[in-house]
Amino acid sequence: MNNYQKITIATATILTLSTTMAGCSAPKEDSLKQTQQAQTDIAKKKVITDIEMTPKKFTYKQDDSFHEKGKELTVIPMHIVNKTKSEFGVGAGDFHLETKDGKKIETFGYHDSFGDIVSAGKTLDGNAYFAIPKDGKDYTLVYHPTNAAKEQTLKWTIGLPKK
Repeated sequence: MNNYQKITIATATILTLSTTMAGCSAPKEDSLKQTQQAQTDIAKKKVITDIEMTPKKFTYKQDDSFHEKGKELTVIPMHIVNKTKSEFGVGAGDFHLETKDGKKIETFGYHDSFGDIVSAGKTLDGNAYFAIPKDGKDYTLVYHPTNAAKEQTLKWTIGLPKK
């Protein structure tokens, strides 16, 4: 084999391997998004005094009547189960979002926001709405009723809303 054939074979091998390796690796942006999604508490049940609460998802809400400058409307469907022996009152106003820098975002009043008395052994499904900044970062959903003690708090890392 002469030098020309050796160089040609080596070059072809290197090109084939580099093309194969490039095709097997995921783009960094997609990998980062997957990591962020995997690190959220969406669809994770948390319990406080035998009340189970689960945020089902965190998405943008399309509403042509929403016109708050610099903000976008989001929705978090909640599933709440009362496993106690007495009724339990809960509403969207018992929840808020927190940013990484500690800013608190209260619920946005919307026609189908939830709020009701949940009888013993019953469930409640409903939506909590939030008007968040368009350039927002990761969020934490916090359950803390107005008159509750500080330790009566649940938190879910929910990241960014999905389109």
